[in-house]
Formats: sequence, C-alpha cells, structure tokens
Amino acid sequence: MKKFTTKIFLLIVALVQAVVIFGGCSIFPAEEEPDIPSLKTPRPIEYSFYTVRKGTLKSTVTGTGKVSSIFYTEHSFQQGGGKIKELHVTLGQKVKKGDPLVEIENTEIEEKFLDAEIEYQKKKLEEQTKSRQYKNGSISELEYHIAELELKSAKIRYEDLKEAYEQTILYAKASGKVVYINTKYTAATSTTEIVGGDTIVAIDSEDSKYTFVLFERMYNGGNGYTPTQFRIGEKLTLTQVDENGKTLTGAESFTGEIVGTDAMIKDLQVELGQVIDKYYFCKMNNPPMGLENGDVIKYDYTEFVIEDCIIIPTSALYEFNGENFVYMLDASTNLKKEVPVQIGYRTSSQAQVLDGLKVGEIIIEG
Repeated sequence: MKKFTTKIFLLIVALVQAVVIFGGCSIFPAEEEPDIPSLKTPRPIEYSFYTVRKGTLKSTVTGTGKVSSIFYTEHSFQQGGGKIKELHVTLGQKVKKGDPLVEIENTEIEEKFLDAEIEYQKKKLEEQTKSRQYKNGSISELEYHIAELELKSAKIRYEDLKEAYEQTILYAKASGKVVYINTKYTAATSTTEIVGGDTIVAIDSEDSKYTFVLFERMYNGGNGYTPTQFRIGEKLTLTQVDENGKTLTGAESFTGEIVGTDAMIKDLQVELGQVIDKYYFCKMNNPPMGLENGDVIKYDYTEFVIEDCIIIPTSALYEFNGENFVYMLDASTNLKKEVPVQIGYRTSSQAQVLDGLKVGEIIIEG
C-alpha cells in the first residue's frame, strides 16, 4: 500500500512539472510585449527652383541731405569790453542786411552820441543862418567862417561818437539765416565781457554760388545710404521731402551734380574756412522757387546698369572660404550638388554670373 502511495505522489509531481513546462510558466505574471513603432515614410524634400536667364541688372540707391550754405558771415565786435545788453535775433531766424543783431551796454556812449547829434543839428542851422546873413551883408566874413568851423567841429565829434555808438551794435552784413549764436556772451546770466574779434553771431550766405545740398558719408539706419564715393560730375535726381522723407505735395524732381571730392573740398576749405570734409557737395540745377537753407532733399542715384547679363537671385547664392557656388539636383542621383560660380556685380536681390552657369539651367533657389 505504501508503495502505491509513493507512485501516486510521483505521478502527481510529474504532471505538475509537465503543466509548468508546457504552460510557459503561466503561474507567473505574463511579460508584456514591447510596442514597436510603426514605420513612416519620410516627407520628400521640397525645393524652389529657378531657371537661369538673362536680363538687366540695375542698382539704384537713395538718401537724403539738406540745402546748406557752405559759407557764412561772421559778426564780431572790433573792440573788447562791455557785456551783452540785448540780443535781437534767435537761432534759425532770417535777417536782412542791416538788421540789428546784438547790442552791448552803451548807455554812456549813447548819451554822448545823442548830445553830439543835437549839437551837430544846431550848428547846421546856425551855419545856414550865418550863410544867409553873410550873403546879404549883415555879418562879416570872419563871423561866417567861425560858424563854418564850429559846424565842422560838431560834425567830426558827432561822426566819431556815432561810429563808437554803432560799434556797440552788430548789424547784419548780409541777408540769410542765423546759424550760430555765441551763448558764452549772449546767455541771460552771462557776466562775460566781450573779447574783440570773437564771433558773436554767424549768418548763412544766401548767395547761390555757396548753396549746395550736403550728403553725409554714412549709412542712414536702413533708410538708404550714401554711396562710398561719388564721382565728380555724377548726376542725381533730386526731390524735396519732409523730415520723414515723404515727398512734399506738388514737389517736382530736378537734377543735381556732384562737385566735390576730398581734394576739391580741401581747396574750398582753404578758400572759405567753413567746409567739413564728411559731406558730399551737390550743386542744384534749376532748383524750385522758395527752396531755403535747411530744406530736406532726397536723391536717387543709379550706381550701375548692366544689360544682357546672366542673373540669378542672391537667395540661391552661397559663399564658403571666399568661393561662391549654387546648388543643382544631380540628374542621376536626384541629390543636391555644388556648382562653383563667378559673380560680378550684385544688388540686394540679384547677382550677375560671369562664369559657371548657362542660360536655361535650373538651380535651387531655396
């Protein structure tokens, strides 16, 4: 009986082992199969193409400048001493020749001048009276001669004091616009006495031979630029605009001509003493009526025009180690390949191809 029980036990163990083996160890938690991502077909690369062609390459630049006089008249007191009593003008004011500009303290001289003027007028009347009396025989020649001498003396004193008085007032020696005021002397709180020869006021000349449009030699913050070098005789198209560069209503274009290079500017500087070499000087041809110093002028300038040349977009052009190249699709592999090109003139959007491409070839633009 014992032997039979042992056989039964061994049989049960064997059955359990078989179940375990063939059941894949199902008595333990089943492992989850890893998710395998599904395969996706990559999107094809899309290109923009450009067919090489011939055309005209043109570069036009624009910028602004101001109408200015390159010569101004300086005004100063010949003699020193005294303080500013009154300033008769303001910066930017237009004046006429003979207008008063500045007056220094002159009370004492003014009083003497007025007294001398009164005395002079009296002596003129006395001389006229004595002249009539002498002619009709009422007085002697000596009495009349004394009256003549007294008049002459009064006139000399009057003219001397008049000159001294007028030297205390600066009068405009030319018509134009006030472009400089020496605040060292003219400030309301200034106690500085005048130094003879110091410029107190300067006035722009209105003479057309000194009037130019001045263009600065620097980049203008994205709103256009002055070319690196204008040549003498270069022709520009000019238009009057406002401070924001907008063409004024009714403004008509006119022409201008560059008349200054570094060498010419230096010559003018010696002659005039007013020229600054950071500007180009453009002489206006038949400018519109009413144009004044300070008005803003826009110029349009054609740098170059190249006709019948191979042109490609600059967006298709690449540069590496000083070499230029474009991309094409290889006909056999359908892959991009580099094509070296030689570039001539270019603008911000187009470039001239001198070598490396033929008309009709297709390049990758972007």
